[in-house]
Amino acid sequence: MPEQTRHNSAFPEMPSHDSRAALLMSYMSRIAIIGIFVIALLVGMKATYFVFAPIFLGVTFALVLGPVASKLERNGIPGPLAAGAMTLLVLIGIGAFATGIVLPINDWIERSPDIWQRLERLGWTFQAHIQEFEDAAGDISEAIGANTSSAGQGIDPLSSILPALRLAPTLIGQFVIFIGAVYFFLATRHQIRDFMLSFCMSRRARWRVARIFRDIEGGMSHYFGTIAAINVVFGLAVGLLTWMFGMPTPYVWGGLAAALNFVPYIGPALMAAILFSIGLLVFDAMQTAVLLAACFVTLNLMEGQFATPSIVGRALVLNPFLVFCTLTFCLWLWGAPGAFLAVPFLLSAKVVVYHLRPGRAGVLATHRPSDL
Repeated sequence: MPEQTRHNSAFPEMPSHDSRAALLMSYMSRIAIIGIFVIALLVGMKATYFVFAPIFLGVTFALVLGPVASKLERNGIPGPLAAGAMTLLVLIGIGAFATGIVLPINDWIERSPDIWQRLERLGWTFQAHIQEFEDAAGDISEAIGANTSSAGQGIDPLSSILPALRLAPTLIGQFVIFIGAVYFFLATRHQIRDFMLSFCMSRRARWRVARIFRDIEGGMSHYFGTIAAINVVFGLAVGLLTWMFGMPTPYVWGGLAAALNFVPYIGPALMAAILFSIGLLVFDAMQTAVLLAACFVTLNLMEGQFATPSIVGRALVLNPFLVFCTLTFCLWLWGAPGAFLAVPFLLSAKVVVYHLRPGRAGVLATHRPSDL
């Protein structure tokens, strides 16, 4: 009898079929609940784009400027005053970009119909698409009772202003939320960190969370500081390139190229399309516009394949496939602001994965975040 008891203890009884089924159902139920929560969260974030997009964008700017604000605080400047100085710096930068780059580009946007006319003259066939647009315009005109029979009817000057007036409250509201997020996160980032650390039950957990906060802020500042310097040089090179081709306002194209270069893949592709489109208006020969776009693509490839990796270093290299997937997801979620947030999200994920699962951090990058 004792031998039988020892035999049973050495080989415990396996769970029954019903027990395994119950465990499987419990596991699947948890996965389903988590999946429903994630889907609901994504739908909510997409529906509340007006609020969340400028908040996350403001937090990203605050993380980049956090180390600078910390240096000001160590020199005796109060935290709220240092946060105000950084916020003022952001306002000055946005104002300079808007007046120097955005406003001149609007003049070219108004000439976009000329681009289509030039393409038609060059023999590019868009008859099918044009016919679809004409049919749609005719249906809309009939629906609103527009009078299309009068040939000499002028265009209402307010028609081009009304869309901007409708968008103005939304843009102003988002800008206020963005600036508020920058200032208040900078001013209270230490309190936010202490609040998060208060939920950690052990000293090791508090140390790990504190390292995550430190590495995210330091990594963001280092990465975007380095990329900003590279993009400034890249913008100067693009400005010189457009000047050599005889493009008007070369500083505009250089500044726009520097700004769009913060968005991987899509930014340079959009800039190449812009240069080609503007080249159709400026140059008599289409070959010149094609050559300008080709020179820009070559310059961008040299910057992306040689200059940036050698300057940034392998510690900041991100998985290109994950960058593309994150960029696509963020574009779907929040549009243009999401494109700028794709790389910050991936950098933050890299830091979190390294501290929670150090052995799997190589999936996102080649080196650990503490090397930043």
